[in-house]
Amino acid sequence: MDDWSEYYINEYFREVHSRKIACILTEKKGRILEARKNFKRGEVIFEETPLHIVAEQVDNEAYKLVCRLCKRDPDDFSHEALWYWAALSSLTVDQIEPGPKKGSLPTVSTDQQRKLLCLFHEPVLAASKAATTLVHELRLSADPVMIEDLLQAWILNCFDHAEEPQGYATYFGASFMSHSCYPNAIWHFASGPNSQENTFVLRAREDVAEGDEICISYLNEEWLMKSAELRMKELHGSKQFTCTCQRCGPGSLEPDHCRGFRCPHCGIPAEAGKGVFHKGPQGGQLMNSKCSTCKAEVGSAETKILLQAEQFLGKKLKMLEDNCEKKQIRNLLKAADVQEILQVFGDSEAGMVGPQHWMCAMLRKALAGWYEQSGQHEDARRMMRLHIETLRQSYPGLCGQLAFALEEQADMLIRHLGGASPFKRAPGLEKLEIARHCARQSARLLEESMAILKCMFGEKHEYFLSASG
Repeated sequence: MDDWSEYYINEYFREVHSRKIACILTEKKGRILEARKNFKRGEVIFEETPLHIVAEQVDNEAYKLVCRLCKRDPDDFSHEALWYWAALSSLTVDQIEPGPKKGSLPTVSTDQQRKLLCLFHEPVLAASKAATTLVHELRLSADPVMIEDLLQAWILNCFDHAEEPQGYATYFGASFMSHSCYPNAIWHFASGPNSQENTFVLRAREDVAEGDEICISYLNEEWLMKSAELRMKELHGSKQFTCTCQRCGPGSLEPDHCRGFRCPHCGIPAEAGKGVFHKGPQGGQLMNSKCSTCKAEVGSAETKILLQAEQFLGKKLKMLEDNCEKKQIRNLLKAADVQEILQVFGDSEAGMVGPQHWMCAMLRKALAGWYEQSGQHEDARRMMRLHIETLRQSYPGLCGQLAFALEEQADMLIRHLGGASPFKRAPGLEKLEIARHCARQSARLLEESMAILKCMFGEKHEYFLSASG
C-alpha cells in the first residue's frame, strides 16, 4: 500500500467516522480496520453511504455489447458481464471519450475513482485481452490497465446490492475490513422511514475492545454453518484468498464443530463436542482425527466408511436444493427415502454422520417441511427442534440462522394449533391448556429470536420487525 493511500484513507475516517476506526497496515494481512474505542454487542460502529452502485442495464446498447463479448469469447472474458460493466461504469468523463456509438456509459468523479483504486487488489502490470477488447469495441480513451485495475477492485471489494436487476455496491470504509468465519461485526442496509437509501450499517456482533481488529464475514449466515473445508473453498474461489481465521486456520483452538461423525471405536455420536470432529482442512484429513471421548484415532478403513455416509447425505441435499423451488418436498422424497436419510444421522442406532454436522442441520430443516406437508406435525416440530439444537452447537456466537430457525419453529407451533391430531382429539379444557402451552412456547422462541436479531440488525430492520410482528 502506498503511504499516500494510507494517509488518504485515515483522513476520510477522521472526517466521516469521527476517529472511531482507523486503517492499519499489517505485515501478514495488509490493510485492516482497527477499533479506536470500545463497542458493545449490538452497537452501531459506523454508517456509510455508497461509494458507487452499478447494476445491469439490459436496455442499454453498451451493456448489451459487453454481454455479447462475454458470450462470444468466454476464454478471454472469464468473468460475468456485470463485473466488466462495473469497471467500465467507474471511468471518468475524460476516459470514456469519444465513447460508444450506441448506448451510454455511467461515469464517476475523479475522487470516486481514486477511492475505488484505493481498495484492495493486487497490482496490475498488464491489461487482460478482455480489457483491451473493451477499450477498442467501445472506443474509449481509457488505458486498458485502468479498466483491469477497476475490475479487480470491484471483484474483491463489492457488496451485493440488489437481485433484480442484479447490482453491486462499493463502500469505501467498509471495504478495508478483513473476513472472519467468527466475525465480531456484521453489516446490513439501513431500514426505517428516516433512513437514507442504500446506507451501509456496521454493528458489533460481539463486544469489540479498543485496538481490536474489526472483521465481518464475506459469507452469508448459511455459509457460516457449513464446514471449514467448504468455507475455505468458497472464499478462495470468490475472493482469491485462503482463510486463516480462528475457525479455519492452522492455529484454530478447536476442531470443526460443523463436521462431526460417530466414533467408529466407542460409538459416541458427534454431539455437544463429543465424538469425532474433523480437525479442519489445515489440520489434516479426517483420517487420524481423534475422538474427543475415547481418544482413539480414525483409521483409513473407518475414514472411508464415514466419508461414504457423508457423500450419501450430500447427494440427497443437493437433489433437494436443485428441485425444491420446482416441487414440494413431499413429492421429492418418499417415506422410505426419509427413513434412509434418518438412519445415516449419528443419533440413530447405526448412523455415522453427526448429528452435529452441517448437512444434518440442513436436512433436518428440509425433513421438517416434508413431515408438515405429509400431515405429521409432531415429527415436523421434532425435526425443527433438532435442527435448532445442531445450530446452537455448531456456531459459538450470535447466529442469524439460529434466529431465523427459532422464528420458523414459533410459526410452525402457531400453524399447528388446532391442526395436529393431538390437538383435535383433546377435549375442550385440555385443548385450551395445550393451546396456552404452545402459545407460551412460541413466545419464548420469538423472544430469543428477537434478541439475536436486535443485536445483529437493530429494531428497525425488517428481520426484527418480522419476528416481533
